[in-house]
Amino acid sequence: MRKFSRDNFNINEAINELMHESGVIVVENIYNLNEIKEAREIVNHFADTQEQKETHFNAEAEASDKIKLQQRIWNLFGKGEVFSKLITNDIIFSLMSKLLGSEFFCGSYCASRLLPGSIGQELHIDYPYWDFYNSETFPMGLNSSFAQNCQATIPLDICSEQSGATAYIPGSQKKLHYPNENDDFSNKQQMIANPGDLVFFNGNCWHGASPNKSDHQRAALLIEFLPKYIKPVEDLVTYLSEDFKNNSNPKVRQLLGLNYEYPKIMDASKKINNIGLGYKAK
Repeated sequence: MRKFSRDNFNINEAINELMHESGVIVVENIYNLNEIKEAREIVNHFADTQEQKETHFNAEAEASDKIKLQQRIWNLFGKGEVFSKLITNDIIFSLMSKLLGSEFFCGSYCASRLLPGSIGQELHIDYPYWDFYNSETFPMGLNSSFAQNCQATIPLDICSEQSGATAYIPGSQKKLHYPNENDDFSNKQQMIANPGDLVFFNGNCWHGASPNKSDHQRAALLIEFLPKYIKPVEDLVTYLSEDFKNNSNPKVRQLLGLNYEYPKIMDASKKINNIGLGYKAK
């Protein structure tokens, strides 16, 4: 895991680390801690008051009746303006635009809160989708030669060894393969980071939340970024008001896919010819 600061951040070096080295980078001290505190308070409010929401890769927690210690808060765009501020950071847009294309989308934006005693997740991948273990449902020939997913984490609490910082296997992103019991996990490491930091990791990289063995919660914002042609895993738009969608800044509109016209109802389209190099040259 390579660490950068705002001053020494280099996009090409970051992409090399994500694609060809460990698969994980941390950019330290990016966010204002007052904004992090505001986001944390909102996340805690919803986690404390909502019913248990859908979560993933927690079969062991469910079997041991500890699933309630691993909480998710979804639809963060609609939970407070601070979440739009955090996700539109310039470093995110610069790095994702080069890695995933200038019209990249947000595929999911949620928070995860691990309470003391939570037992973490099984190792998994987020590329090309969470359920890649159902390999027969995906096209043949999928590989890791180019990026079709990148994950970001914004810690709201200290992500330490004890508190359940996300575990990962360095270099596992280099060959697309869903982890199973026959794989070697002996080089497992953790994404150690602090509130105010910004973590990126390749969605191919085997990873999963670690057990929280501390005496305090461990909350973080979890973000999935995708190229514009992949269907997002979370419906980020339906629950947002028309006022929010109409008045969002251009970066938020891009993340929600509102600037991209597809899919559209072709039979109702008023456009006659707006695709192709010849049209673009007009």
